[in-house]
Amino acid sequence: MLKQMSIWDLSRCALFSIVLVFFSEVHVHSQSSQSLEEKRKQTLKEIDETSRFLKETEKSRTESFHKLELLNAQIKQFEKLMTGIRDEITIAERTIKETSIRVTQMDNEIEKMKAEYAGMVLQTYKNRGQYNMLVYVLSSRDFNEAYRRIKYFQQYSEYRIKQVAEIKAKQDELYFLIKQLEEMKVEKETLLAEQRRESQKLEYIKVEQNREMNRLMSQERRLKNQLIIQRQRAQRLQQEIEKAIADAAKKRNVAAKNLYEVLTPDERLISDNFKGNKGRLPWPTEKGIITRFFGKNLPHPLFKDIRMDYDGVDITTVGGADIRAIFDGEVMKIGVIPGNNMFVLVQHGNYITVYSNLVDIAVKQGDKLISKQKIGKVYTEKDAKTAIVQFKIWEGLNNALDPEVWLLKN
Repeated sequence: MLKQMSIWDLSRCALFSIVLVFFSEVHVHSQSSQSLEEKRKQTLKEIDETSRFLKETEKSRTESFHKLELLNAQIKQFEKLMTGIRDEITIAERTIKETSIRVTQMDNEIEKMKAEYAGMVLQTYKNRGQYNMLVYVLSSRDFNEAYRRIKYFQQYSEYRIKQVAEIKAKQDELYFLIKQLEEMKVEKETLLAEQRRESQKLEYIKVEQNREMNRLMSQERRLKNQLIIQRQRAQRLQQEIEKAIADAAKKRNVAAKNLYEVLTPDERLISDNFKGNKGRLPWPTEKGIITRFFGKNLPHPLFKDIRMDYDGVDITTVGGADIRAIFDGEVMKIGVIPGNNMFVLVQHGNYITVYSNLVDIAVKQGDKLISKQKIGKVYTEKDAKTAIVQFKIWEGLNNALDPEVWLLKN
């Protein structure tokens, strides 16, 4: 007679198979939820960092856009956070709904299996005299028929054992699903509570934003004149960048837009590696947040009649912070923009990174740099705790890139 598995062994095998199927179904949901949770934690870190910068800026009540830019950046962060939380709630609700349906189905399946098993037991009891195993076997006409009848009883017994195991496995899975359902409901309530808290914080920041805008509007004429000066400095820096790239191309006797074609193999390798690390490049500052963003025809944060183009980003960091190269490269040019301190251009093959508003330059033209090597320090006003470095990435002569999508998420 074949060796039979115990009910417990069969139950464990069945439960393992069922749970494996269940986990494969929720795997995508759990991955999405985990990814969103990581993004939420990262955004909360960014909000905390911005809050620290705001506290430091609050100590200096100069009539500038810096605090307004920090508030605007924090509002963007809160909006991103709220979007992420809404997405997490949506996933939780969908998973709760799917699991609830599965619980109902499982409960019905168990009841059906119990009814079927009960019917089998009852039928066996009614026919216990007719199907007595020993009599049934001994009444066989020959050995082959006796063997077939023995096998029948053996298979019938095994089937009943399997049924008991399947019922137990289904019950275990149902318990598991109910437990998961309760945990997901708690998670959803936690997310909803967090959504309410962060929404209140966002409203407070918007009130502070309006207060700061009203304060700055009293200085409208002076601040608009300041904007004109800033645009002139930005144009001067752009001219310096274009001239440096054109000079580099001229030395190689090629058009600036075709600079990549005349790079050495080592330079091409650096250029290709730079491109291959898009989204993973280190920041030019150890700590910082973006407070002015890349883009064309952007609305001014205060003056609605003014539109702005910006081919880089402003990064707010701690006062006196070291500024570092974001990738291996060569110092292409060092210069001064009156009123905007010093700038450094670093060439990475066909790519150029630009670091401006610097002091205490630690490199010289022609130096070979490695990633994160110190270039200089950010210019910091007297007694200020925060400062701004302007950072740009160019591809060739005419293609300014959005640095935010090239840098590693903080």
